[in-house]
Amino acid sequence: MKTIPKNSARPTILLLAALSLAMLVPACDRLEGERRPENAKPDSAKPAAAVRGEEPAAETVSDLDQPLEKLMTATCEHNILQYTCDECRYQVGAVKASPDLFDPAKGGILETMTVSARPLLSGKDLNGEVRLNEEKAVYVSPRAPGVVRSILVDLGSHVEQGRVLFEVESAELRQAKAEYLRSEASLALAEATAVREKDLFDKKICPRKDWLEAEAALKQAEADTNAAEGSLESFGLSPGEVENLSAPSPKPRSGLMPVRAPFAGTVLERALSLGAHVQPGDRLILIADTSAAWVLTTLYEREVAAVLEAQLRGRVRAEVAVTAYPGRIFEGYIDRIGGTLDEATRTTKARVVVENPDNLLRAGMFARVRLKLSDGDGTIAVPEEAVIEDAGRTFVFVRVTPPYFVRRPVTKGRVTDGWVEITSGIKEGDVIVVKGAFLLKSDVLRSKMGAGCAD
Repeated sequence: MKTIPKNSARPTILLLAALSLAMLVPACDRLEGERRPENAKPDSAKPAAAVRGEEPAAETVSDLDQPLEKLMTATCEHNILQYTCDECRYQVGAVKASPDLFDPAKGGILETMTVSARPLLSGKDLNGEVRLNEEKAVYVSPRAPGVVRSILVDLGSHVEQGRVLFEVESAELRQAKAEYLRSEASLALAEATAVREKDLFDKKICPRKDWLEAEAALKQAEADTNAAEGSLESFGLSPGEVENLSAPSPKPRSGLMPVRAPFAGTVLERALSLGAHVQPGDRLILIADTSAAWVLTTLYEREVAAVLEAQLRGRVRAEVAVTAYPGRIFEGYIDRIGGTLDEATRTTKARVVVENPDNLLRAGMFARVRLKLSDGDGTIAVPEEAVIEDAGRTFVFVRVTPPYFVRRPVTKGRVTDGWVEITSGIKEGDVIVVKGAFLLKSDVLRSKMGAGCAD
């Protein structure tokens, strides 16, 4: 038999002992498993604090779920009010904002507002059509038949009131001028006769009857002259032009009749040519004041009451959009609502007046009209940029005492025209941050993640 040296046997014995311990561990686990009740959890399933023999930590309550009074009275580990502590205030959602940050002269980037009730507008979308302002749109035609001798305007021309648009050679005007000149001559004769008869009567040469007859003839001549003058003015002649007809210097006695613009506007249509024979009532030139346009829309019977009630509270605003100018909104207001309903469609017409200084809106354009109806009594509403959202929570920053602001949860309602209705969370008189509120949010969240009393 071969003898094993004592020193070489020691490593072998240690290896055998290690293998024996490794085999015993699973066996112990099996025995422990047999002794452990079926419904018992292993120690590894227990909270770490329980395994260490410590009390489990209480869940952290968000500052948004705590009343403001509690946040304002809480003290931190530095034995001061927590919302005033430069290290700990973030745990109660508070920030400190220097007054310089609200001063535009010093490059301020923040802005506040005082919460108040305001009418919140709701929208109502309708279809409509752009029309000319019918109170300032007219087709111009001559006052009497005639032949077009001159055309002094073209499409798109802007004309002032009284400007001559075109001239027509009219036999009726020529006759009216002759009648006026005859009446002027008769008036001159009647005036001279009345003066002579009055002088003879004063000298007891002629009876009173002759003087009275001369006075009557004078009044008749004056009436005829006035009528002839009015007739000429009805043909488009100005008073000055009428007076010039009887001036001592030779004046033209033609029948050239001017056709003038009844008001200032733009020539939108022209349908005449030189030499054409025209009549009163012909649609020759369309002139319209395009500085304001009408948009006619339709209200259903069920919508009329709401619009009429809104009108009692003030002018009902409207926004008009047309396909020709995508993304552009034209501001206007409801001017008139029809007094009757169509029996078949149960609708009435509403007229929206829209400022149109650049003449962008053209008659016939299809339009989308959005009426802005006020809710009347008003509600708490703030600008959209004042309301911040994070992790499913909605809040605003409310000033508690300068220079400190604390975030407070709010409940949103309707959103319109950049304003948000707040149904709960703040009240009238609260001062909140509007411009730059997102910067305060970033400051709070960043500091919460990196600092606090727990550190």
